[in-house]
Order: sequence, then C-alpha cells, then structure tokens
Amino acid sequence: MFRLWIVCLLLCASPLSAQAKLYKVVDKFGNITFTDTAPSIDAKEHKLGLINAVDNPAFNMDKLTMLIPYLDEQGTMLVRGAINGVSVRFIVDTGASMVAVPESVAKAAGLYKLESKTVSVQTANGKINAPQVVIKSLTVAKVEASNIKATIQTFSKDKPNYGLLGMSFFNRYKMSIDHDKKEIRLEKK
Repeated sequence: MFRLWIVCLLLCASPLSAQAKLYKVVDKFGNITFTDTAPSIDAKEHKLGLINAVDNPAFNMDKLTMLIPYLDEQGTMLVRGAINGVSVRFIVDTGASMVAVPESVAKAAGLYKLESKTVSVQTANGKINAPQVVIKSLTVAKVEASNIKATIQTFSKDKPNYGLLGMSFFNRYKMSIDHDKKEIRLEKK
C-alpha cells in the first residue's frame, strides 16, 4: 500500500507534457491562424516542442500575445478592421487619444443612432468639435474590443474613408511594434 501511495505521489508531482503538431496559416489579409489539421498538402508544420501546462508562458492565457499585421504606406501604418461589422481601414496613430471614425463608416455602422455628445478635439489642423460615441464592437485582425470611445470625423480629404486607430483602443494592451515583421504585438494588461 505504501508503494502505491509513493507511485501516485510521484505521478502527480511530475509535470504533464504533451506534444502536438500545429500548422501556421496566414491568409491574404495577413491574419494568422494556428490549426492542428494541415490545411493543404504543402502546409508547413509550426514546431512548438514540449508544452508544459505549468512552466510554458507561451500557453498562459493571461499572457496571450495578439498580432496585428500592418501595411507600411510611405511610413504610415495601415490596418484593416471593422466597426460593428462594417469594414474600415485605419491609420495607426498612437498620438491620437481616441479612435476616429469617418462619417461614411459611422453611418453604415449605426453610430449616428447612438446618443452622442459633442467634444472638442485637437487635430493636426487645429481644434474641431466632433460627436463622441462608444463603439460596441471594434475588430482589428483577430483582436476584438468592445465599448471603445471614439469621435466621428473625417480627418483627411485624401483618405475620407480611413479612420484613426488611437489610444482608446490601444490603452487596454501592452503594445510593441516590430517594424521588420510589420506587426503590432498586443498583450492584455
């Protein structure tokens, strides 16, 4: 009986490990997905090595890293997103305190139906008054956030359908930018 007790104790004390095959898939928009099923014959396996539920921080959901690929257009970072399901292209602007939504997208996303107050906004072209709203659902790549403060404004005549992705979105995360890989890395705070 004592031996059985020792064996059980040793089995419980040893870390449980698992090995799995994962495949990394990048679609035409740059969205990254991992799957355990090869999506095609020429799919490349993504090597993980041993996964230890206790010691491997890469699999700790509290430290989950989310990647947002971006396009570099003459030094400007552009990302694809959606506001309440309506597609929009954003210029990443960490100097903007809030997300700015172009009027055409705001109308399509139903933001004008929401009760909004007017706020004074400092822009590169001076102060303006703009409606402030709360976006129910804002998605960028695979990152989804809710209840994001935003203003409705067209900030560029050259790009009237572009929005600004500002700090009311990014302030929920620890953020870093890898310019070589053209990725924005986000971790929940």
